[in-house]
Amino acid sequence: MKLRKFLILASLFVSCNPQTKETDKKTSPEAETKTPPAINCYRYASASDTIMLKVIHIGNSVTGTLVYSLKEKDKNKGTIQGNMNGNILIADYTFMSEGTQSIRQVAFKKEGNSFVEGYGDFKNSDSLNFNTSMKLAEVDCQ
Repeated sequence: MKLRKFLILASLFVSCNPQTKETDKKTSPEAETKTPPAINCYRYASASDTIMLKVIHIGNSVTGTLVYSLKEKDKNKGTIQGNMNGNILIADYTFMSEGTQSIRQVAFKKEGNSFVEGYGDFKNSDSLNFNTSMKLAEVDCQ
């Protein structure tokens, strides 16, 4: 009888003891190599003008938000979707201004811890001109 009680208790103990399966210990190669996207924010501010850029890097792809609040211009804000080509970000900027949605291309050149907006022919990034007087310095994201 004691042997029978012992076997019952032993089987209960073993069945209640959670064991980690070997497959649970292993993580998939995708999970090991995935890193969270890098998120950086940049701002240019003067007495009358502000530009805010938030970029989310996923590999060479970039998404984020962009806000222009320039003196004597309509404020516009929207999203960006583009790619980094070396230190040049070229993106489609989808924004709202005066109740109308528009899309235009934007370009920014990464210079150290800041971005500088570019103007010109977006088909040839070598021909873009960058306005260094309005550098968007890196700031903490809010």
